[in-house]
Amino acid sequence: MRLNQCMIATVVSFFTLSGVSFAGSSMHTKIAKKHCNEMIAAGEAGLDHGGQGHGDVAVKHFKKMIHEAEECVSHGQGGIDASDASKETKMHGPEAMEHVKEAISHAKSAVNHGEQGHTDVLMDHGKDAMAHAREGLKHANEMN
Repeated sequence: MRLNQCMIATVVSFFTLSGVSFAGSSMHTKIAKKHCNEMIAAGEAGLDHGGQGHGDVAVKHFKKMIHEAEECVSHGQGGIDASDASKETKMHGPEAMEHVKEAISHAKSAVNHGEQGHTDVLMDHGKDAMAHAREGLKHANEMN
């Protein structure tokens, strides 16, 4: 009995550590869309606060945007890579993920400039981040 428990624990650990996912494409894409929507909400809040001159608060929101965008990419890629991925997911997914990655890049620049007190540059990068985030969400919504 004890040997069986050890074997089961070893197998579960292997699959957990190897990153093998048991979630299907539709579950990944659903979660990705949720994070993409959260990314948009955080970015909009960042732009609102940055526009009011509250760079420190805008930075917090853009950091949240980055986190949500990274989760979107992680789950979106999981949906694309899943063996049961739909034609729409394989078609729209890569473009969605590229736009979200571009949004991450601009949001990181916004954070960097905001932390240096350059609110005007923060806003420029924040607007670029949001443009890519919206385009990414548009394509993510086409994934099934």
